[in-house]
Amino acid sequence: MKNLLRFMPLMALVLFTCTADSNENDVQIDSLLFEQNQPPCVDDDPITRVVNNGTIPFDLIVLANDGTVLVDIPNIPANTTTSWASFPQGEVLFSVKSNQTGVQDDKVVLQMNTCMAFDIEIDATNQIVSYTPIML
Repeated sequence: MKNLLRFMPLMALVLFTCTADSNENDVQIDSLLFEQNQPPCVDDDPITRVVNNGTIPFDLIVLANDGTVLVDIPNIPANTTTSWASFPQGEVLFSVKSNQTGVQDDKVVLQMNTCMAFDIEIDATNQIVSYTPIML
C-alpha cells in the first residue's frame, strides 16, 4: 500500500502529460491530398506575380505585342508578394522597374501560353532571380 501511494502521483503525471496528436497533421495531409486530386490546368490564362525580397519598391507592367497594358502593379513595397494577376496568352513584355537611382530596370519578352505562370522574384540585392516561366 505504501508503494501504491508513491506510484499514483507518477501514474497521474504520465497520464496528464500524454496528449493525443493534434489535428494539424490531418489538415496538412488533407491539403496535400486536395492538391494532388485537383484536375490539371486546362486552358487557364497565364498568370504572374512579384515576390519583392529587395530593399526598394518596384513597378510591374506586362505589355502585349501591340503595346496594350495587360497588367499594371505599381509601387510593390520591399518584402511583399503581390497576388497572382492573369492576362491573355501570347508574346508579352514583362517590365520591372524602380524609380530609385542606381537600380537597373529589367525587361524580358516571353511567349506565355495557357497554364503558364511567371513568378518574378527580386532578391536582396534588387536583382531578378529567374526569367523562366513554369507550367501549371
